Amino acid sequence: MLESYKIAKSNNEDVLYLYLNVNYEFANELTNEELNEKAINYLTSHNIKFNGNKVVFIVNGISTKLITLNRNKTYLNNYLITLNKEEKITIKELLLSLLFSNINLTLKEETLKALTILYRSEIINNIKNNDNLDLNKTSLIYHNYNYYKVTYPETYKLKFKIYNKIIDETDGEYLIHNNEPIKCYTHLVSNGYTEEDKNIPYTVKKESLWDLTYPNYMQIKNYSIEEFRERLNLKDNNYDIKITSVSNSNRITGITLGSKEINPKLLAIYLDLPSTDITIIIKKDYLTFVTRGIGSGLGLSIIGADNLAELGYNYKQILNYYFKDVSLIVKK
Repeated sequence: MLESYKIAKSNNEDVLYLYLNVNYEFANELTNEELNEKAINYLTSHNIKFNGNKVVFIVNGISTKLITLNRNKTYLNNYLITLNKEEKITIKELLLSLLFSNINLTLKEETLKALTILYRSEIINNIKNNDNLDLNKTSLIYHNYNYYKVTYPETYKLKFKIYNKIIDETDGEYLIHNNEPIKCYTHLVSNGYTEEDKNIPYTVKKESLWDLTYPNYMQIKNYSIEEFRERLNLKDNNYDIKITSVSNSNRITGITLGSKEINPKLLAIYLDLPSTDITIIIKKDYLTFVTRGIGSGLGLSIIGADNLAELGYNYKQILNYYFKDVSLIVKK
């Protein structure tokens, strides 16, 4: 790895000397572009002011390669941030960890690219004002990818190779709405249509009928009256349920229990239901809840996106299908 640096004058020009560990990747014969990337990221992450253009790489005291710095290129993947106020991590390492943490299915590369861009958009949305990222303020599940090296040794190498490829091929790409990076809205399976939220202007109701073929698209749960009351902490015998409003994609937006109004999302959490597209059947001794879809229904349906990839859609077309009024930024 890069261990130290020195800036010295040569023919009245500042030259940057980068000293590398003897075990560095020079055995792999890095290209000038790759060396340019590493030099720029080293300067950025160490806050080094260097006005020259020449960079000399030194390995084990020997001058190995000279390049001319191309400052027109930036590399978001290797931008260093502070995670949760303590862990120093590059955006690439964070994306790698997020893919391992959030994707449990075998998905096509175009689907993974679309998801990677959404994760990167969420990251940039949260660090645009500083270099600190508090993951607790996001919806993203995170374990450092080294955790999966131990947990899933059989599949780790293959996934690591695929995820690295996906991240590198989309380096610098993220979605914006009104010049602001968007937040990451995804769900596993829609109920056949994605959900539109007026408070999230880039979400849209979109047909996603491929989701209906997913094995767990429809689920049924039964609760005895006693368990139902216990889960909702009901103090009386009034469990009369009434659905008062639904969205245009058939998800419950208003529901009352007796005289009390309940948030449908909380109802789903209390009853361990996978979505708010719920049909309720009341019997004498128990209640049946039939749900369709898995997740919020907002944004990109992962199963739907994978079906689009199967039909030949690329990741840009997939993102444009599930989001409206967004633009893809390519910062390289």
